[in-house]
Amino acid sequence: MSAPARSDPLPRMLIALTAVTGIVDAVAFLGLGQVFTAFMTGNILFLGFAVAGGVGLTPLGSLTALAGFAAGAVAGSRLGAVTAARLRRWLLTSAAIASALLVAAALAAIGLDSVRGDLAPRHYAVIALTALAMGVRSATMWRLGAGLNTTLVTGTLVTLVRHSELGGASCWGGGGATRHGTPDTSQPYRAAALVAVFAGAAVGTLLLRAGLTVALLVAAAGVLGGIGGCVAHPASGRAHNA
Repeated sequence: MSAPARSDPLPRMLIALTAVTGIVDAVAFLGLGQVFTAFMTGNILFLGFAVAGGVGLTPLGSLTALAGFAAGAVAGSRLGAVTAARLRRWLLTSAAIASALLVAAALAAIGLDSVRGDLAPRHYAVIALTALAMGVRSATMWRLGAGLNTTLVTGTLVTLVRHSELGGASCWGGGGATRHGTPDTSQPYRAAALVAVFAGAAVGTLLLRAGLTVALLVAAAGVLGGIGGCVAHPASGRAHNA
């Protein structure tokens, strides 16, 4: 897979959505009882900890997030299969669905405090709606992000290091080059993806001081703005295959 062209708006959109991921998981982990609603690896680990008797964990919250995310990913994948031939329509529909789910989560969180003990029924509703939204968003990112993985931070970090001189890039076909021998211009985007997750997590933590509803509304605006900005770009009409 060739590296993204510098005029291509899609890598920048993926970076923006990666920052939203950081916001959402900061809100989920700190405000919804130590669950993740965007990066699912943490939930698998928490379930393992809980099964082995880990103290203070809420396995039902992690299960709710996993189920919601899986359902959202199925919906997002089916949407992509039906509408991907018309890129702008697909992206706008995906953005509308994910943003609407985040707004619904924000409305469900009105007057709801961050978890300090057991989860209330409305906490589970917020977890499920947020995870659904992130499942739709992640299915879209996976389909678009061929050659630029921003949904698995560990994989992004490994790829970033592997394609660097420190990682012995010459052993893989040339310093910072793709397998076709052209310069790997994805490297700056991979680094930006890591920075975006970090920044999003910090911003999400700060937003949580204003409440769950405010933080989730900002995340909804981020999804809509990130995808909408890409759709508005003249180059976004070009087909992208996963």
